Amino acid sequence: MIWLLKDFDLLSVLLRAITLALEAFTLGGVAFLLLAAVPARIGDASLAKLRSVTGWAALALGLTQIASMATSVAILIGGSGFSLRDIVTADFFFMGALLAVSAFALFLLMRSSSRAALSVSLLFAFLVMIASVGMSHAAARMDHRLLLLTLTALHHLGTASWIGAMPFLLIALRNETDQAKGANYTRRFSRMAIVSVSLLVLGGIGMAIFYVGSWQGVYGTTYGVMILAKVYLLLVILGMGAGNFFLVRQMGRAPVPLLVRLRRFSEAEIGLGFTAILAAASLTSQPPAVDLQQDRLTSHEIMQRMRWEQPRLESPPLKALVPPGSIQVAVQAAVFGAGSENDANDRAWSEYNHHWAGLIVLCAGLLALLARWRRFKWAQHWPLLFIGLAVFIVLRADPENWPLGPRSFWASFSAPDVLQHRLYALLITGFAIFEWAVETGRLTTRRASYVFPLMCAAGAALLLTHQHSLGNVKEEMLAEMSHTPIALLGATAGWSRWLELRLPGKRDSKIASYIWPVCLILVGIVLLDYRES
Repeated sequence: MIWLLKDFDLLSVLLRAITLALEAFTLGGVAFLLLAAVPARIGDASLAKLRSVTGWAALALGLTQIASMATSVAILIGGSGFSLRDIVTADFFFMGALLAVSAFALFLLMRSSSRAALSVSLLFAFLVMIASVGMSHAAARMDHRLLLLTLTALHHLGTASWIGAMPFLLIALRNETDQAKGANYTRRFSRMAIVSVSLLVLGGIGMAIFYVGSWQGVYGTTYGVMILAKVYLLLVILGMGAGNFFLVRQMGRAPVPLLVRLRRFSEAEIGLGFTAILAAASLTSQPPAVDLQQDRLTSHEIMQRMRWEQPRLESPPLKALVPPGSIQVAVQAAVFGAGSENDANDRAWSEYNHHWAGLIVLCAGLLALLARWRRFKWAQHWPLLFIGLAVFIVLRADPENWPLGPRSFWASFSAPDVLQHRLYALLITGFAIFEWAVETGRLTTRRASYVFPLMCAAGAALLLTHQHSLGNVKEEMLAEMSHTPIALLGATAGWSRWLELRLPGKRDSKIASYIWPVCLILVGIVLLDYRES
């Protein structure tokens, strides 16, 4: 229970992210089936495959929702004194149960082969969306509740019928042998996506007006920063979607390489889209900017923190740091307190960690860029630098824990930030080993080359859930302003590397090959400019 309490913030964001992703995937499957596949008279085999995938997604959604509810119930009973009766009669429990039951109903309906069952599934898909909207910020508002619920519903609907439906287009195209029929449902999906994007943007702008309230709410709060992250991801996805739109116009007369390009860009769109959904899950753990009238950052404070200073490459003495308390005291402070104030030496140690990490990433990015030219073949060993970064994170990132501090290796996993650091170290090591083997020709299999982009994208997505308990709201927001750009650059790097490997044309692949090293370089620069004072 101590581990669960201590890691509840991280666990709740991850469960919410998985729930939102599965919701979009499930509703997207229903939308694609009813609006694109069935009207285009897709083949029976493809239709059965699409229904099966939608059904399994619905089952996973129901199980994840139950896990999320069970976690919330355990925390509320164990930490707040509420009785089980108090919890099961609450609105969030009712909405959560409705979502789970509706998802299970969708699973059963998708296992049927009748067209009537497919039509009935629309009702339960609607109930899933209503239940999810009923657990959003909009349901808790006192003012403009109905309008905000409507805007939230439009946002969910647009996300599901665009990002959530796109994987089903790829599944259908992969199994399609009739190019004319594939062109038919692809055009239908394209029209559906245009409407969906309009709904998504309309709902997003409307919610932003009510939840942010002012320009200072955009740049001066964590909620606003996460909205900017979603806007960035949306613009990148729309850029790739625009290219696909023109390709769709050529379908029916397009050669095979163009259709392959359509699928490859769609894969990157899906990855970035679900990263945006994770950012949306992070938003649910933050109060709306309009509710945070105190402790907002000013433009002057942001400029002061972001101004360039010489990186700190020497740490303060270990004995000068604040002595760590026991694990039990740390858990109590993190769960029921506002965090702990770090003194100047602790902040200096944190800056030292970030600056060394930035130097390593900067060097790796520069070498990766040089490796694009054959005359710098020696630069292809750049991934090995990341093994040094992983070792550095384990040994130096958390001085109050093993091996520098008194807390043992296993006990240190009770701290969410330490747990996340260890997960990052594992991701980095896996990426480094596989990418080094790929770059040097030791691994030639296609799947091995995908480890780097997937690890990079996963690490960036995980960074969006990173929590800061610095005991000062403004300091937490300033730290978020450093970590969010790193996450966005990491996602861009991962999916541009994916496109480099997957695109059939040399020109498109070459452009992508230069994007991700530049992203690594920018990540290194951001880390070198990281400060906590």
